[in-house]
Amino acid sequence: MFSSKIMVIYRIIALAMLGIPTAINIYFNGNIVSSIIYVPLITLGLSAIAIFFDGRLENALNRGMILTKFRVPTADSYLKTTSGIAI
Repeated sequence: MFSSKIMVIYRIIALAMLGIPTAINIYFNGNIVSSIIYVPLITLGLSAIAIFFDGRLENALNRGMILTKFRVPTADSYLKTTSGIAI
């Protein structure tokens, strides 16, 4: 639950960052060269960076979830001591 909230927040921030070059171009009335060349290239670069960090963040959150699942089983030792069968 916690990791999914972090991923949603990160993706909303990444989406906002990807819209910044287009918003700046619209606000400052960019010329045709910036509209056709610069804005798409900057957006593409920011997309690559966002995808890279998205994968890293997802792996880090999943690793934390997986590591909490691997614990020493306590029920197994309890069953060995309480059963009448000596192993």
